[in-house]
Amino acid sequence: MPAENSTHTSQPKRTFGGVVSAIVCLGLIALAAYFIFAPAAEPEAAQDATPPPPVITTQVEEVLWNDTVNALGTVRANEQAMLAPKITERVTAVNFESGQHVKKGELLVQLNDAEQQAELEEIQAGLDERSRQLERVRSVENSGALSRSVIDEEVSRFNMAKAQVDLAQARVEDRRIYAPFDGVVGLRNISPGELVEAGDDLIEIIDLTPVKVDFTIPERHFAQLKPGQTISARAEAYPDRSFIGEVRFVSPRIDPISRAAQARAFVLNEDFALRPGMLLLVELNFGSTQVLTVPESALSPIGDQQFIYRVNAEGLAERVPVKIGRRQKGIAEILEGLEVGETIVTHGHRARPGQPVSTLTEEQVFTRSSDS
Repeated sequence: MPAENSTHTSQPKRTFGGVVSAIVCLGLIALAAYFIFAPAAEPEAAQDATPPPPVITTQVEEVLWNDTVNALGTVRANEQAMLAPKITERVTAVNFESGQHVKKGELLVQLNDAEQQAELEEIQAGLDERSRQLERVRSVENSGALSRSVIDEEVSRFNMAKAQVDLAQARVEDRRIYAPFDGVVGLRNISPGELVEAGDDLIEIIDLTPVKVDFTIPERHFAQLKPGQTISARAEAYPDRSFIGEVRFVSPRIDPISRAAQARAFVLNEDFALRPGMLLLVELNFGSTQVLTVPESALSPIGDQQFIYRVNAEGLAERVPVKIGRRQKGIAEILEGLEVGETIVTHGHRARPGQPVSTLTEEQVFTRSSDS
């Protein structure tokens, strides 16, 4: 019996020892795996060191700024009229062709005036008779043979006959259409024998030398624009040509909706290149001034404020508020905040204020790109 009790108590002791041995073995294996697969520890200084971000920089420049304003203009004829007859009558002659240049006073269209011509000849004959009678009366005026009332009566008859001739002549002229000014006639849409009515549009005539160019300017430039100033204009039809003109009129009022003023210039147009309705890009130059400028890519807008990152003498980035003025072709005028010659960041705005930066010029960037 005692022997059986001894055997029963020794069996649990061997089981506990095996469990402990297994735990120890697993711990050793895990420790070995950590040292084998864990990355090599870096020095503390190396972990904290961050290379300065590369940025492209340039210098704040003082340049000669041409104060120019661009506007869209529309070409208008110097003079333009649609000619129409005063009466209804048949056309007997058309004395022009489409697009022909005509002179002021040139007869363009003749309407039938046979009846009016006959009437004019009859009344003219009566006037001639009255004129001869008046001469006879006046030849004896100083002799006292005729009273003053008789002489006055003959003068009155002569004047009435002359007025009738003028009226008949006007009826004849009503059947003729003349060019009111030098110009170019439009398409010919009438022919001899055609019956036209009073008020029908028969002939369009346009004076193209010079032409008017109407354009608008913003309110802020209103005080700068004066009659006599020179403009330069370009048309899409002539991309390599510049048309020079002169401002003749500036509207005395500002449009309350667009806040712009209407202006009109004249361009000689001696070769008739510009035609009414053409769209022109008008450029006005108000003079030149020395101003500080930076590339527009250097601007960092935050809300209503504009900022620029400046690199100081220690190579640290500084965020500087600036006040900008005019903009032109990728550059901006700096009114406040910078001085000429200062180094600013144009690309690489991820740099934080107070952070060292690695400065590169655009030439260095292009050189690296070509070498790679």
